[in-house]
Amino acid sequence: MKKIKRLFFLLAIMLLSLFLFSCRKKKVETTLSLTEEERSGLTQMMTDYFLEVEGEDEQELEYSINQAYKAKEEVLYNALTNFQNSKKDLGEFQKVKNVDVTVEDDSYVIDLHAGFEKRELIVHAVIPENYFQLFSELSFNPVYTMQEKLLSAFQNMIVGMGTVFAVLIFIAWIISLFDQVHKWEVRRAEAKKEKDRQALELKKEEKLSTAVETKSIPAVLEKEEGISEELLSIILMAAVKAYEEDLGRKNPFSGARTLENGLIVRSVKRRK
Repeated sequence: MKKIKRLFFLLAIMLLSLFLFSCRKKKVETTLSLTEEERSGLTQMMTDYFLEVEGEDEQELEYSINQAYKAKEEVLYNALTNFQNSKKDLGEFQKVKNVDVTVEDDSYVIDLHAGFEKRELIVHAVIPENYFQLFSELSFNPVYTMQEKLLSAFQNMIVGMGTVFAVLIFIAWIISLFDQVHKWEVRRAEAKKEKDRQALELKKEEKLSTAVETKSIPAVLEKEEGISEELLSIILMAAVKAYEEDLGRKNPFSGARTLENGLIVRSVKRRK
């Protein structure tokens, strides 16, 4: 917690010193100049700030990031987050090599080069002339070799292409299921048709059984609604045949079949 307080105290001192530097400039100047005193002050300020940030442990750095987020300091939040994510690639801190201070577009541009165990780190900062805010730009940029950059690009390409092919394979699998769905629908339609056919046959058998059980057959029948004339004739003929087989007896003289009850079956005609 003491380091966090010291960090914010250091930032306040830095802002005050930059303000004092700006007050010393002549009003007649129309472009931003950089004196040796200002260069030395900015160099020392940036070095102290970097050493303060680098000296924080994981918990303190996380607290600083959260404070920057709550204060809506986007530049500071992104820079500290980037530095936190780059610590594993940097290794142990060794020393600050040099600090370059230049002037560009009425702003002070500072590039601090720090040496670490695994690679160099460049801290890039831009401070506006009016010091309305301490940093208008701030970034922690690890220096990677060309081989590492190519390897990282290749890994990103493999991941991207793998994701694309995985999505295409998934879409192809979904499309292949359409054929199975169609076959399932066909089987379902055939099963329904078979069920309807069995129900119709069962209905016919029930009608035929009813006709066989009838003791008398009228000469004239009305056509029932929903039953074709051909189907009605077939039912009646089947009923008569079954009735004769059950109640008839063989005539030894003529070979014809007669009924024991003396009924005679005539042609059946539909009443109009």
